[in-house]
Amino acid sequence: MNTLISILPWVIGSVAVGLGIGFYLGMSRYADKDKDRMDAERDLTFRVLSELLSATEQLTSEVSERNVEIKEVGEDLIGLDLEGDLQVIQHRLMKQVSSVLESNMRLEDDLTVTRCQVEQQAEIIDEARREARTDALSGVGNRKAMDERLTAMLAHCRRSGTPFALLLADVDHFKWVNDTHGHAAGDVLVAHIGEFLKKCVRTKDFVARYGGDEFALMLTEADADTALRAAERLRNNVCEQTFDLGRGAEEVAVTFSIGVACSWREGSATQILKRADNALYQAKANGRNTACCYWEGNVISVNKALELSHPKTAIPPAEGEAEVNGPDPAEASAQNASSQPPAADEADPLPALQEQDLTPPPTTQPTG
Repeated sequence: MNTLISILPWVIGSVAVGLGIGFYLGMSRYADKDKDRMDAERDLTFRVLSELLSATEQLTSEVSERNVEIKEVGEDLIGLDLEGDLQVIQHRLMKQVSSVLESNMRLEDDLTVTRCQVEQQAEIIDEARREARTDALSGVGNRKAMDERLTAMLAHCRRSGTPFALLLADVDHFKWVNDTHGHAAGDVLVAHIGEFLKKCVRTKDFVARYGGDEFALMLTEADADTALRAAERLRNNVCEQTFDLGRGAEEVAVTFSIGVACSWREGSATQILKRADNALYQAKANGRNTACCYWEGNVISVNKALELSHPKTAIPPAEGEAEVNGPDPAEASAQNASSQPPAADEADPLPALQEQDLTPPPTTQPTG
């Protein structure tokens, strides 16, 4: 029994280390061949380590409790006033109790060390999991993370009926930045935009880089009205930011074209993404620095949608802003440059952005 007790922590530790080594070997083996398989193995390893850590913590706690009980038994034995043969038995029992207590204390210490080793392995793998779902350039979620979050939010919507919204924001005239200041400056701008968007949203919302200069914002617990107003606030507030491109380049201001799609229980993740993408396409076709949404089978401007839902409080359309009623060709029927710090109100999407006059300011960006 003592032998088993003495080797148990080393068995657990070896398993943890082995899992870590196996994970890295697998990551190296599949890095260029099968990214999905590598991600699946990483997730499995993390789950196994988490379960192992939980079991180790429970075992450590139980051993500690037993040590207290054994120590109390030893104190009771010492307190007995015995003579003759009973005293001999008392001394033998005391020796055994002391031996068991010493072994258990060593086991408790070893389990503590083992738990630390398992925690370190789990942290390493968890960090790798986060890196695998983070866009290296912008610091927000990558496309894989976006797809996973969108699927999860849709499943939650179906179970609970809680709505959410998907906003696709495209940086207008991004090609002009690359052509004028170079691709390195374009990369810097993408990083700044990522920081700006992370500062804008609530902790329960999600930001990802959809691709190139397009970003996705997933707003949880956001109905249509909330999503539409959030899109306009985002579009207007980004106009007030300037972004330093570095290397002596001038600071630039940017605008967003935004497409909005709201969740519905019967829709798929692909359909919601398609609706937001179509709305974004129309926003750019309308002249950029505008926001459009999928509304009752059509793609219309966000201002028009707000007018339909709140006739007396509608936001006046921007000068020259067109409104589109053409049907969605694919259908018939949601952390800095210089933004304000996030507010504490988690019920407010884009808490870092002040509510203000939502008429867009004039822009000096090129028209190409």
